[in-house]
Amino acid sequence: MNTSPMNLSSGAAATKPSGAAFICARAVRKTYRTGERPVEALRGASLEIREPGFYGIMGSSGSGKSTLLYLLAGLDRPDSGEIEVAGARIDQMNERELTLHRRKRIGVVFQQYNLLPTLNAIDNVMLPGILDGAARGPLEKRARELLGTLGLADRATHRPEALSGGEQQRVAIARALLFEPSVLFADEPTGALDSANSERMWKMLDALAHERQMVVLMVTHEPAAAAHCKHVFVIRDGIVAGGFDTKGMHASDLVVRASGLGSETR
Repeated sequence: MNTSPMNLSSGAAATKPSGAAFICARAVRKTYRTGERPVEALRGASLEIREPGFYGIMGSSGSGKSTLLYLLAGLDRPDSGEIEVAGARIDQMNERELTLHRRKRIGVVFQQYNLLPTLNAIDNVMLPGILDGAARGPLEKRARELLGTLGLADRATHRPEALSGGEQQRVAIARALLFEPSVLFADEPTGALDSANSERMWKMLDALAHERQMVVLMVTHEPAAAAHCKHVFVIRDGIVAGGFDTKGMHASDLVVRASGLGSETR
């Protein structure tokens, strides 16, 4: 895979509503009931992001980090608490409002790429726009621009089965950027990639946040991934224990600092 630097500056910068935080969660609680014993995944988690950049959420397995990301992305609902994303109180939205919010105001990338196997790369990128009723001409132009920006111009007509894991994840990122969101959520986005492709992906997400002046918020348990973030939030036992800037830190430094906030990374 080509590991040369990638220019991601084409495309408009994301727009944050004036005076609003990109993300603000206050005292968020979530309990799952799967059997006789309820599982308290979040116990009053709070965090705020007011500036663009690449951010991380770290925590051990079962700490609540993915649950928090899903709630912030509007993929699940909190039992209580307030969640504001891209200037909108998503905890107060109905299902239709949430669907439109996810489609147009944020982007989400998962560990599994969730590409439709019967569609080629460009049609996978265009899919949210097609569902939204957008005209195909401008939509295809935008999709091709995004694929080109992410180094996939020559892979636009290939189906997922003909793409590497790293290429499939970049198609998924292009799809998430179709409507120029101000926030991109990423849940363990390199979990299925090898170390070289993972490193490239982390650098690309950092560049996206910087060039487009947007927030990229990534859940990870990998210190090497978190080292690429400008700021890391540490979650333990369903509560955000704190956060710290990572400037000048190596992965080993992150482990020590995160442990000091009461979180184990592995």
